Amino acid sequence: MPVVVKGYLDTVKALRKVNPDLYKEMNQEIRSALQEVVTNAKSRVPATIPGLSQWSEPNKYFGVQNFPKWNSGVVRRGIQYSTRSSSTNRAGYKVMYGLLNRSHAGAIAETAGNKGAGGQPWVGSGVDKTFQNRKQSHSNNPNAGRHFIESIDREIGSTRRIGAEKKNRRGRILIAAYEAQQGRTIDKIMAAIKKTEAKANAVTQKSYGLAA
Repeated sequence: MPVVVKGYLDTVKALRKVNPDLYKEMNQEIRSALQEVVTNAKSRVPATIPGLSQWSEPNKYFGVQNFPKWNSGVVRRGIQYSTRSSSTNRAGYKVMYGLLNRSHAGAIAETAGNKGAGGQPWVGSGVDKTFQNRKQSHSNNPNAGRHFIESIDREIGSTRRIGAEKKNRRGRILIAAYEAQQGRTIDKIMAAIKKTEAKANAVTQKSYGLAA
């Protein structure tokens, strides 16, 4: 998930080019703010999920090829932050700072149930044996999706939303950890950028003899 900071891309780009020392100092503060979320998120990852003990077993239990096993260590390692700028996306945004849940199992636990409490539409194990349609449940149990989601909810918690808009992302690990900060993360990032911008302006004024 990206941390959206509007209107400061040019400032950050200029700092990185003109005053790399200040840019490094700013990023240290931003990393600290992002690390708080990462640490909180990792604490939400359980060693096991009661009711889904088979998730740690060979994938045949879930009837889908390459379905990731649950490994709490892998999931925790996959929860990270990034300070590397991305390319501009279709919406015109460029991500400067991001929070990432990289592992496949972590992403599943993060978002399971976002498209419905019952999970994917059930078609049964006798349909589409090649599993080309991964948007359907091929379990022998027609209630497998609901059981899967409810088990995760009981152990980790229900999904939380960032902001009030319906289009905003929902999650129960990394997104929930970010939401629990109640805006403090973005406030710290903005404060770090503004403070560094002020320092850079002061340095520029001094170099041109403009300082009071």
